[in-house]
Amino acid sequence: MEPSRQKANPKQLEHLVSLALQQTGIPVEDADLTARILVDADLRGIDSHGVINLYNNYIKGIQSGKINRRPDIKVACGSPTTASVDGDNGLGFVVSHRAMSEAIQMAQQYGTGWATVYNSNHCGAGAYYTLMAAEHNMIGIMYSTGGTTVTGPGGRSRLIGNNVMAFAAPGGKHGPFVLDMAPTMAIANKLHMLDWAGKPMPEGWAVDAEGQPITDPSVYFAEKGAILPLGSTATHGVHKGFGLLLMTDILTGLLSGDGGSMFRRKGEESHAFCALRIDAFPSAGDFHELMDEMIGRIHEAPVAAGADPMKYPGEKENQTYKERSVNGIPLQSHVMESLKQMCSELDLIRAYDALWMD
Repeated sequence: MEPSRQKANPKQLEHLVSLALQQTGIPVEDADLTARILVDADLRGIDSHGVINLYNNYIKGIQSGKINRRPDIKVACGSPTTASVDGDNGLGFVVSHRAMSEAIQMAQQYGTGWATVYNSNHCGAGAYYTLMAAEHNMIGIMYSTGGTTVTGPGGRSRLIGNNVMAFAAPGGKHGPFVLDMAPTMAIANKLHMLDWAGKPMPEGWAVDAEGQPITDPSVYFAEKGAILPLGSTATHGVHKGFGLLLMTDILTGLLSGDGGSMFRRKGEESHAFCALRIDAFPSAGDFHELMDEMIGRIHEAPVAAGADPMKYPGEKENQTYKERSVNGIPLQSHVMESLKQMCSELDLIRAYDALWMD
């Protein structure tokens, strides 16, 4: 049975997230930034990376000491266009925002900027950081390692992280192009959502501890199963998804000296951020017009009978953002219960009660 949902006012939800983080000792500026990034994911419909993770991942991580409340973030420049960022085990949102800001500053001066990050934590959805660059008329690129939950082709145990890649480019008359994905068949939070709804996984998403296909999400959690790379099988190109996961580990973990998701040397999470200034390319004067033409051709492309018109990556999220900004963010009952439990513990019940829209 599908869990019930209630709609939260986006501004009130952002306020609650910030208050909760402040209650655990996070400075106001960092709490406000983290709240803005988390709620942005929910506004875009990326529900797996929004406030669903607030209590169990971030609040409890701070309370246990796993996440450093007041990190001393250090930036070391290797060249005019490259830097490494030591996050000092701080909130991934704060560390990642700093790293992308550094990449953008380098790109403003030199045309491009790259920043690797080590000793960080989970930083939420990649779309937010790449859109930071797009807002400066730049292309933004982001890579991030995740928890070690994915197996390799033909594997039967967890080997590599559910590594993320994101890309954003500014649009013309259309909204920005945003691709935010992990090259795997699923992520753990999507399996949680299916489990809450009493729904099975499609076959080919995950395997059990013996490498056999499973469709019951609860088995994945109970037996420490493994998620499959994008493609799922050799016939459908699983090597492509696996290769992209390895590429992300190389760009984040190996370049930063951490090692990445298979063997960490410098902390829990590693990331990489890139900004490319469009007008630094002498031939890019028609970039926005060409973006409009490309998107126009996508919209006009013929589709099979009964199929919806084609959309470009980010289009659905742009529309969801506008709709939820006005009508509220629907939260599943399990997420509501988690928030209420957190608010009871942190003496924020009044802020919780003020969340809901009529």
